[in-house]
Amino acid sequence: MHYHETTQATKWQLSSQNELNSLREHANRRAREWLALGSGQIEDGGGDEQQLTSVPFQVFGFAATRGERLSLTTAEAQDVPVVADESSPSYGPTHNAINQPLLNPTDECLLLSFYASKIPNLIGPRATLPRCVRAPKVAATACLLFKRFYLSNSVMMYDPKCMSVAAAFLASKVEDCMLDVRYLELATKEMNAPVGMDDILKAEVQLLKGCDFDLLMFHPYKTVLACTEDLRVVGEDLRPMHNAAMEICDDVIVSDIPLMYGPGEIGLAALMVANDYVCEEPIADNEEQTILSKHTKIDMIGYIQTRFQDSTNELHVKIDSTAIESLVARVTILSSKIRELKEGKHGCGNHNVDMESLKGVHKKLKKCRAWGQDSSGSKKKKKKRKADE
Repeated sequence: MHYHETTQATKWQLSSQNELNSLREHANRRAREWLALGSGQIEDGGGDEQQLTSVPFQVFGFAATRGERLSLTTAEAQDVPVVADESSPSYGPTHNAINQPLLNPTDECLLLSFYASKIPNLIGPRATLPRCVRAPKVAATACLLFKRFYLSNSVMMYDPKCMSVAAAFLASKVEDCMLDVRYLELATKEMNAPVGMDDILKAEVQLLKGCDFDLLMFHPYKTVLACTEDLRVVGEDLRPMHNAAMEICDDVIVSDIPLMYGPGEIGLAALMVANDYVCEEPIADNEEQTILSKHTKIDMIGYIQTRFQDSTNELHVKIDSTAIESLVARVTILSSKIRELKEGKHGCGNHNVDMESLKGVHKKLKKCRAWGQDSSGSKKKKKKRKADE
């Protein structure tokens, strides 16, 4: 099967940032309308605050909620990202049944970026718990599962913390490197964000439904390795470029970029940016004079054009000049976006996180969410017990 025939290319790869925003806005609005109707009983804790009890809510699958897909050409022509806010006349409800403010799409995006950035600390090469150390592709699969689920569901209805741990657990199965769920439970305790085993298993079932049970995924790490091996015939030591590209991919997997670009495009763009970074790094000689890096600048655009121009690959797929020009254009745009990841753009929570805004959104979520209310009730009982003593 060719990549362009897989569901990742035909179903999950979005055409633009606008389509991504639209999907998240629809998921957010469904949750706001449900909460505004007071679907569920209102619980009076005996104090000034009233909260909604935890009640069942439908897990929305992606295919059933996506709607008509824009063509790539049309999407690129209209790709001026717009995010709906409360000022829009068609925005919908802003408060729930007990008059608590609801999250808007921007708030949800901030939370998703934060929790996605914590997944590599749960599982992968940088896992906090040694028993959870796995290959980079496992963390990439977990991040993609997590992002896919919230294309059709809201953080107000499903706990993103539980869902991120469930994504790590499911990714270990998908990539055939099974992990005991108890180790993930222990890892969350090590990160001071405990999630129980029962909550992880329950969230895993919800995650599967939200992702339409579609678990076939591809990541840019293989492209980076294959292109580096192909370029190595020039006789240069490409290990610094390879390592830099792999680090870039670590930032990409927690961002929104894999939802809009293929793994091959991401791998090529990462190599292009990595080559620029490596060649720009200055080094000092013996006379303490700063000189340019000894690494040779590689023309990645020229490499793509000459390597694949008017050829037929081993899968007998004809690659013409039009396809190459389209690939070069998309990789060039993508490389600019990758450079912006260090500024915290494009949903990358590894850099430049506004912690004050994040804390405010978390407080807002606690008052309007439809999950986790039982735990808040137990806290009130504990406080009352201490006061009696």
